[in-house]
Amino acid sequence: MAGRLLPLLFALLAACGALPLSAAEPVALRIDSLLVTPSHTPSAVVHVKNLTASVYEGTVRLIVPPGWSLETEEHGVSLAPGETARQSFMIQRGTTVEENSYPLEAVATGEGATVRRQQNIVAAAAPYFKPSIDGNPGDWADAISVSWTAGGRATKVGTYWNRKQFALLIAVDEDRFVPATTPIDNGAFDAVQLAISPQEARTGQSDDDKTSRYEFLLVPTGPASGRCYLLATPGLKCGETQSARPLEPLVYADAEIAVRREKTTTYYECAFPWKLMREDIRAGEGREFCLSLLVHDPDGVGIRDWGEAVGLWPCQRNRLAWSRWPGARWADQPPFDNKTPWGMCSSKY
Repeated sequence: MAGRLLPLLFALLAACGALPLSAAEPVALRIDSLLVTPSHTPSAVVHVKNLTASVYEGTVRLIVPPGWSLETEEHGVSLAPGETARQSFMIQRGTTVEENSYPLEAVATGEGATVRRQQNIVAAAAPYFKPSIDGNPGDWADAISVSWTAGGRATKVGTYWNRKQFALLIAVDEDRFVPATTPIDNGAFDAVQLAISPQEARTGQSDDDKTSRYEFLLVPTGPASGRCYLLATPGLKCGETQSARPLEPLVYADAEIAVRREKTTTYYECAFPWKLMREDIRAGEGREFCLSLLVHDPDGVGIRDWGEAVGLWPCQRNRLAWSRWPGARWADQPPFDNKTPWGMCSSKY
């Protein structure tokens, strides 16, 4: 029995970052999204996690596309066992492309090993604009859209900010539209779950910890209608978010929402007032915060997780990062953490 359990134990420890994934990988690497487009000289942030039981000494380099240049191409790192560090590389010259996808590679060298992590990252930023919340995507041509594919189906997200609201358009490619009024087996239906947090917020690790997010649920009630629910605000006990509370008392009437179904795409357009979040997040050009989302597609792909799309590590899955609610169909593994960086800018141009 012990012989069968040991490989499983080692695999679990490696996924949590307690052991190296292999003898050749003493560190884990990942690259954050940019918070403005590359032509606006953003910083690219590389996370380095020591996966060994000893001190790691080495260097971290960032390789950028041809024609780009960095202020500094390499940083030294010294990490205690299990420690994670952020290394910032300022992009002095970069080129913005319409598809908003940029191939970067982080390289860590040290302790006799070279570890490489290639990622296609995006600029995750909201330009200044006030769209009409009517379900029509015509207002979103000047958004900096991010997109990803899960199970062969695409999800595209655009964001704007203005002095009064934070707005999003989420376009979900799916064969079948399942509103809350016509749920499928076990009462499941389509929805989009959003988490917005202050820049330095951290997700709790126990049921007694307090939440640090504003969490919303967008639910279609028909091919041209929807409803918004406020699932969590900062200060709520994390454990309270893990019971499937009735949704009706959580209706958030101050949000604007419109749903539109067109061919195989469902559009969720919404705007949330800053007055709800003003104590924790201030609207303004150059300000940063955290945003993530889950797309619930119970009769298709399942859960489409932005945290997975941006390359969060396996140990960054956290059941306390997202609220449970009646009508959701959860996977065996919890979703990824909801703290992925986002920025506000004046324009994508």
